[in-house]
Amino acid sequence: MSYTKGDVFVKKESTWGTGVDPTAPTTAVDEIIGLDSSYEYSVENQITAVNPAANAYPSEISYHTAKPSAKIDFVYNNSMPFALMLGGISGSDAQAPYTWTITPSGTPIPFTTSFLMKGANDKIVQMAGCYAKSLSFKMGLNGPVSGALEIVGKDLGIAGTEFTAPATVTLDDATAWKPHEYTYTIGEIAGITYITDLEFTISRSVDVGHGLAARSPSTAYSGKFEAVSGSLTCYIPDTATANEIEQLVLGGTSIGETLSPKDIVIDKGYVNGTADSAKITLSKCIFGDYSASFPLDTKLSYKFSFSATAVSEVLWEAPVAKTNW
Repeated sequence: MSYTKGDVFVKKESTWGTGVDPTAPTTAVDEIIGLDSSYEYSVENQITAVNPAANAYPSEISYHTAKPSAKIDFVYNNSMPFALMLGGISGSDAQAPYTWTITPSGTPIPFTTSFLMKGANDKIVQMAGCYAKSLSFKMGLNGPVSGALEIVGKDLGIAGTEFTAPATVTLDDATAWKPHEYTYTIGEIAGITYITDLEFTISRSVDVGHGLAARSPSTAYSGKFEAVSGSLTCYIPDTATANEIEQLVLGGTSIGETLSPKDIVIDKGYVNGTADSAKITLSKCIFGDYSASFPLDTKLSYKFSFSATAVSEVLWEAPVAKTNW
């Protein structure tokens, strides 16, 4: 039987590049990036051609540095992806659900990513020394909240003996996040019910570095966070709403007004002590543009893009203590 299904696990490393095996059996949500739907991994080998002046074609191919990378697509059912991406974690509460406060950190979290493809004989691959490069967050009307995590690593082990595959995988009972479970606030605009799509991406210029003496990475660069980019789409129920949307971009009632940054808060019913709740805050958003569509036979809509300084805080009521990370 060919490979027909798979699992992907993450686990924090205490030393960068030293692989950590997934727990067997895997039951902890702190090793699962949501409800993973697909994943891919690759290794890049830098090669060049040696082409002497006397030859019309290369005399040899020279190989140089190598670097693994991966992308994991998933459906959110917890906030662990934000912990991997942002890196700053503090925790509270003596018993579950534990409050995780996740914030941007100058020092990213190194982790091991273990891939398992199941078939007649299992294929296992382990990427050690991973750092998160980007994380997306997308929600729309007729689907669960989804995302993609892009990572870069130090080493890729494909011999098939990197770890002992967990015999069983028991996911946390948290269900997929659904857009209608949230409330949305843009600055002073609260109780928003007209948003139909919302998405944003966090990215960081993290990378690995090579020395002359080795093909594999010898160090890692934490890089810097770029501005968070995103967009909102909404229908327009009335004049007051249209005016609110336009004034977010203009900063007032005309293009000469001064822009005032707004926080966007995406709240999944967060109340301290309530399991599986979360609240995401995008700080100091500036709305860069908007387009208004007025078709004759369907609903009116506005779409506007924004840039934020950071996802400044993610509050998550987790089933595992922060000490695990």
